[in-house]
Amino acid sequence: MRMRVALVVLGLTIASTAQVAAQSYPAKNITFVVPNLAGGSSDLIARAIGAKLAETMGRPVIIDNKPGASEMIATELLARAAPDGYTIAIFSSALAINETLSPTRRYDTQRDLLPVAKLAELPMALIVSAAVPATSLKELVSHVKANPGKLSYGHVGVGVPHYLTMEWFKRAAGIDLLPVPYKSSPPVYAGLLGGEVQLTVAALGGAVQFIESGKVRALAAMSTRRPSALPNLPTVAEFGYPEFDLVSWMGIFVPAGTPPDIVRKLESEILQAAASPDVREQLRRMGLETSPAGTADFTAKVKRDIGNWAQIIKEVGAKAE
Repeated sequence: MRMRVALVVLGLTIASTAQVAAQSYPAKNITFVVPNLAGGSSDLIARAIGAKLAETMGRPVIIDNKPGASEMIATELLARAAPDGYTIAIFSSALAINETLSPTRRYDTQRDLLPVAKLAELPMALIVSAAVPATSLKELVSHVKANPGKLSYGHVGVGVPHYLTMEWFKRAAGIDLLPVPYKSSPPVYAGLLGGEVQLTVAALGGAVQFIESGKVRALAAMSTRRPSALPNLPTVAEFGYPEFDLVSWMGIFVPAGTPPDIVRKLESEILQAAASPDVREQLRRMGLETSPAGTADFTAKVKRDIGNWAQIIKEVGAKAE
C-alpha cells in the first residue's frame, strides 16, 4: 500500500514539475539547429523564424549550423537532444527519403523526432535548355524517344527529391535519359546553360532568373497543382501522367518526448511567425510557397511521405551512394 501511494505521489510530482516547466517556458536561450551551411534556404528561413521567436518569446534563439550527410548529422543531434523545447531544428523532405536510403542512420524519424510545424513547400519543375526543340512536355517526350540515350539531365545526388523525381518521370514516360551528377545546384545550371546536360528537375526559386531570361524553359510542374510563382505552368498530371504529389517541404521538429504544453506553445509561436508579412515575403523571394501546417497535419504528412518516397525509391531502384 505504501509503495502504491509513493508511486502515485511520484507521478503527481513529475506531472506538476512538467506543468511548471511548460508554464515558465522558455526560461533560457533556444538552440535552432540548421542542417546546412549559412546562406542556404533552410538557414535563411531559420534566421527569419528565429528572429520572430526571439521577439515574441523573449529569449534569444541561437542558430547552430550542422551541415553534412544529407541532413543526418543535424537530425541525429536533435534526436539525442534533451526533450525540453530548448533544441529545435529545421529539416526538409530529405528527412523522409533518408528513412529508406540510409539504413545505417542512428535514429528513427518517427520514434525519435516530433514534427511541430510545416513552414513551406518548394515547387519543382522539369526544365530544359533553350537549345532543346521542345516547348511542352509532350514534345519533349517525343524528342527524347526519337533520340534514346542522347540526352542527359543534371542532378545533385541520388538522395534528393530532384533525382528521384526525374527517375520516376523517366519510367512513367518510358524515356531514356543519362543522369549526370554534380556537387550542388549552381554547377547544374552551368552545365545546363553550357550544353553539358539538356534537362534537370529543379526548385523554381533558383531557376526563375534563368527562365525569365529565356536561357531555359520550364515545361511542367512536378506536383499536383500549379505553382503560384508560375501559375501558367501546367503540371505533369495535366499532360496525362499519374498525379505525383511528392513536393519538397521544410518544417520544424523537436525531440520526441518534449512536453505537450511546450510543443503547443512552439507550434503557436512558429505558425504566428510564419504568417508575418516579412517572413512570407522572404520565403517568396527564395521561391518557397508558404504552406503552414500544425503538429497533427505535419506529423501525418511526414509519415505519408516516408511511405511514398520508399515506394518511389523501390520503383526507380535508387541505391545509397
